[in-house]
Amino acid sequence: MLAALLAIHAAAGAAPGETGSAADGCAGPSSDDCVAVRHWSFSVALGAGVRTNPLVNGENIPLVIIPHVSYYGERFFLDDLDLGVTLVESAANSLSLIASPGYDRVYFYRTDLQNFFITGYLADGTAMATASPTSPATVIAKITPRPRRITYLAGPEWTFKVAGISGQLDVLHDVTGQDHGTEIRAALGIPLIESRGVLSANVGITWKSSAIVNYYYGEPGLYAGGAALDPFAKLGYTVPLSGRWRFNAFAEYERLGSAIVDSPIVAEHSVATVFIGAIYAF
Repeated sequence: MLAALLAIHAAAGAAPGETGSAADGCAGPSSDDCVAVRHWSFSVALGAGVRTNPLVNGENIPLVIIPHVSYYGERFFLDDLDLGVTLVESAANSLSLIASPGYDRVYFYRTDLQNFFITGYLADGTAMATASPTSPATVIAKITPRPRRITYLAGPEWTFKVAGISGQLDVLHDVTGQDHGTEIRAALGIPLIESRGVLSANVGITWKSSAIVNYYYGEPGLYAGGAALDPFAKLGYTVPLSGRWRFNAFAEYERLGSAIVDSPIVAEHSVATVFIGAIYAF
């Protein structure tokens, strides 16, 4: 999720020490924000990590290989599963229209692409619950497995950069006709240490309408939740190694809103994601 939130296309894909010039198709307000225009970027992270699963009986999601692909044209851009078009752009601000997948499906389907592009499963992909202190057996027995289909949300995105701090605000609505919900994403990227390596912090919130909450966590006839506000924070560190390799590590914590936590299929109040490894840029 956070990768999507802070993939500000004016500076995305640049590793510490990677800059460019007009001669190699690189464009940006400064060399630190420079990315190659009309060029594809591919990288893969190899390491060890995990994303916890808040569902009752949900198995944690291992993170071992994390691919990344991006393309930035004069207006069109693609960053993993997000795509968009820039409408207005200046040195410190940009306004775009973007499309981004719904995030919550990652807990129900191990094969969801967002579990590969960072960012309890039965055979049919539906998380089922058993009796627990927060979910009485008489309630759990009434839960019927149902699919959560892939959703895409689309809408305007405003990104900005002030005094080295990057920010992003998205107002998105489901355009796939699955849940008809609305999601607001807001985040700040704050550099803490910039030397040979870079230590950065990301903080933000995600607001989800009741339609989105109920599509994933509601149970017809048993539970209908309202809107949810999920705050999150992340620390990341990256440093160049030899050649095309660089070291990368991050830890992220997301607090789930009460409308999600109160669902009978949810057992945890938060989600944690950690990863440590090396990235190879092709």
